Amino acid sequence: MKPFSLLKPFILLSLFMLASLPPADTHAQTPLPTVAFEKTTLPNALQLILVEDRRLPIVAVNIWYHVGPANRAPGLRGFAHLFEHMMFSATRHIPRGLADQLLEGAGATDSNGSTDYDRTNYYDTVPSNQLELALWVHADRMGYLLDVLDQKALTNQQDVVRNERRQTVEGEPYGVVEEALAHAMFPKDHPYYSPIIGSHADIQAAKLEDVRQFFARYYGPNNASIVIAGDIDKAKTRTLVERYFGGLRRSEPVARPSVTTPPISSERRVVVHDRVELPRIYMGWLTPKAYQPGDIELAVAAEILGGGKSSRLYKKLVYERQIAQEVDAAQNSYGITSTFVIDVIARNGVDARTLEAAIDAELAELREHGPSQREVERARNSLETALLSSIEKLGGDGLADQLNHYNQYTGDPGYLSKDIEQLRRVSPQDVQRVVRAYLAKASRAVVTGLPGSPVLIDPPRPRAPRASKAAGKAVQGINTPEPWRAKAPKPGPAPGFTLPQGETFRLANGLTVLHHHNPALPLVSAQLLIKSGNAANPATLPGLAGFTAQMLEEGTATRSAPQIADEIAQLGAFLDTGSGVDASSVSLLALRANFAPALDILADVVLHPAFPTAEVERQRASRVNDLIQQRDDPEAVAAVAAAGAFWGSRHPKGYGQLGTEPA
Repeated sequence: MKPFSLLKPFILLSLFMLASLPPADTHAQTPLPTVAFEKTTLPNALQLILVEDRRLPIVAVNIWYHVGPANRAPGLRGFAHLFEHMMFSATRHIPRGLADQLLEGAGATDSNGSTDYDRTNYYDTVPSNQLELALWVHADRMGYLLDVLDQKALTNQQDVVRNERRQTVEGEPYGVVEEALAHAMFPKDHPYYSPIIGSHADIQAAKLEDVRQFFARYYGPNNASIVIAGDIDKAKTRTLVERYFGGLRRSEPVARPSVTTPPISSERRVVVHDRVELPRIYMGWLTPKAYQPGDIELAVAAEILGGGKSSRLYKKLVYERQIAQEVDAAQNSYGITSTFVIDVIARNGVDARTLEAAIDAELAELREHGPSQREVERARNSLETALLSSIEKLGGDGLADQLNHYNQYTGDPGYLSKDIEQLRRVSPQDVQRVVRAYLAKASRAVVTGLPGSPVLIDPPRPRAPRASKAAGKAVQGINTPEPWRAKAPKPGPAPGFTLPQGETFRLANGLTVLHHHNPALPLVSAQLLIKSGNAANPATLPGLAGFTAQMLEEGTATRSAPQIADEIAQLGAFLDTGSGVDASSVSLLALRANFAPALDILADVVLHPAFPTAEVERQRASRVNDLIQQRDDPEAVAAVAAAGAFWGSRHPKGYGQLGTEPA
């Protein structure tokens, strides 16, 4: 087997440097990053947070309403999420569908909403000359949704949300297993007991009057914050916000949820069957609230246990013993209580008891002896890089959303520097202390998902009743109608924009290098692109390009697979290999101070791959298990079937990147 031969003839390197090249001392910590923002509060108590960033002629608009399942009333689980959908209905001044039509026509991206346990948000990214359009839409939703809300809109969205539940919970592999974990950790009257989407019964039970009361109570400007980040003039933007939002009436004051979460005093165990191929174990513990003492330390513990190939669970269960296919650990930080969850999928033929015993052994080792200093440094560096890379993007779940997140949970939109400062202070002793305090065997819930026929926790209900003709009558709204709002604002002058050209040069061996300097964040990204992918697979070796790309991370002439993983994580970097239809790539993301040694590792895996026989066989077994898991995913099955029908099952484009299952 000579998989690397596919890569040799192709040479193209792209370096996108998000900051200047590293200083001589590559191990020096970068200065604490800050985000320049301006926060004001309108007379109606709407919080306005502005960030001026003129790198691109775009603006992100991100609104958080401080309401989620944590605020739900009894019998109305999932109501906050249902209402998120209702906000995309018609308003007094904007007929149904017009907002989407105008925003899409203006070039908006990342136009959507989402619900989490403690908040609901709505966001758009628009060209900077279309900012007023986005504000017009969001303000009319906040002020004038109630005026035209009717049963027809509610019935429609009940059907949509129930179908979303079928897709994301009942039809998702292990969806009912994950739902059972929340049921095991919380009592039935706790707002975190059910998934955010709610149950069929509760979605079906929602009445139009419930929707109206929910809007009147929680969707006032005094229960919201808006972040506008991008190519803006702050003074002009503030004037626009005051025009569109300033006259909206505030709702009654909203008290923050006061919920007591009973501790788990003895281990809780549940077995759930699902239409899956492999066993899966979830372990969950109750942990401190977001940004409270212990929260950041447990995030570091999660990274040490299950954060990628350098983690303890990966090394022991996936790499050494080869009894697990996937491992993960996460500290999920929320406002009422947080949860720490370990999630492990077994290899084919491995029983759940063997898997659980192996997880328990790693937890016991961490409790007894704690992590090493290098493990903590690896975890801290990886978490810092991930956080910084997430805010490179303005909209969606990027910078604007992160500022709203900090604003809700800490009251300080500029908490980024404090967040990273606290992360950098975490010590091995801190990690051992929180693991001992919170991750005891007696204080957890264990849910085991096994292959079988599922027994639905929330069986389907009859469809929502159709709306009568009389049900469409409008009701009196909260805010006085203002005729000027019925006309969509015109765009401003088209912004000028010059695409970054970067610098291009060629090495003596013919390798093309593209370099772009962007000093916005202390990060550097690099990608090696090889112009050969799955389309070059030999007929007798389907999946060879993807297999080859994956094997690059599994050992070089001087580094073993664990050494590569450890060194990359130690630098706070992320290394990834992959193969598409027509190209393969090796990608790197690193902190600026550590880019040089990280690039050295990238060069090593590309130039000196060893393809050890043991690693080839280990990855072969892993990819066979990936193919087995693929059977669980309806979208993946459909995609592979469609490709095979179009191209033919033997064509390189007629199967997925993994190749085909053994005959």
